[in-house]
Amino acid sequence: MAISRTLSTFLVLLSSVLLLSIRPIQQSGHHRREQVVRSQSFQDEEPALNITSNGTRTVARLFGQQDQTLNFTFQHHLFERALAYQYAVCKGGYLWDMVQEAFDGRRPAGRNFGPNDLANGWTETPITGGLGGLPPGWDTAFATFPTMSGKAPTAAEIHNLYTVQDKPFRNSQGNQVQNPTGASYQQYYVPSHYAMLAKYVESPTYRLNSKHVPAQDIPNLVPPLHRLSDLSWYTYSKLASNPARLRYVGHHFISNDDTKAIIDRILQTAYKTNTPNVAWPGFLASVNSDEGKALLATPNGVGVAWLMMERAAALGRRRPVVRIWNANGFRCMLWDLVPVSA
Repeated sequence: MAISRTLSTFLVLLSSVLLLSIRPIQQSGHHRREQVVRSQSFQDEEPALNITSNGTRTVARLFGQQDQTLNFTFQHHLFERALAYQYAVCKGGYLWDMVQEAFDGRRPAGRNFGPNDLANGWTETPITGGLGGLPPGWDTAFATFPTMSGKAPTAAEIHNLYTVQDKPFRNSQGNQVQNPTGASYQQYYVPSHYAMLAKYVESPTYRLNSKHVPAQDIPNLVPPLHRLSDLSWYTYSKLASNPARLRYVGHHFISNDDTKAIIDRILQTAYKTNTPNVAWPGFLASVNSDEGKALLATPNGVGVAWLMMERAAALGRRRPVVRIWNANGFRCMLWDLVPVSA
């Protein structure tokens, strides 16, 4: 009886804490929603989600309440990982609501960047020869895109670009000259297949965070063009005859722990195994599903949300689906931004 009463008390307290944790998000409306969604920056430099793969952060921190801490003495890491997934679903739902607001014309468009912005601190270098082709496993994926009828891209159709922030630049906070951050992106742009694929992502914000630069100082220490979604859109627009036809946005060799944790959770649940090795075409989810929302909220998915939000006027209304799989042991993610008319 004593054990039963203790367990009942624990469950009541746990329910109360969860309600207290969730209530600020549920009751505070539009402005709180934007604060939650924009609260963190990650490897892809887009406002994203704050979770870890091993579940060692506190539940309170997952909800942005730094002054509260939950210290469970019994398998708390498993509890936190489960809650982190539900939090990702919640945050992904908020992001998708914001994307649909942009489709309706109720959100401002993103800034249009040009050659001078790229020249302000960045060096862009094509990667050619044997290293210029698609990463392992992606030829098959590209060949089976619905728009391609079994045609993989040729070497001439693949633009493999390495972009590094290696020169001093003028920032957007007073036009001050700042030192290079050393950030770099490697992206494949394939306009013939209406696609772009990120292979290596290390943003200016990520580099500064890794040096423990205070968060409030970072906006003054990055160039105006620094987010992956902005750089990708600018570059794709430069290469494509009709950038509005962009449809596929992928990530190869995902190394971010938060994204890997969400992918693993989904695949483990779907395939009933702790070590799923899932080849293309992998696991498919609609953005309206819990799995799709959770993936949209990850550091590797959130940039796709901001791309659709800030380029809604050019792209038009989309209904995304996402695939996740393993390519030679590497976790991969591909968003198909399906036009609503398709």
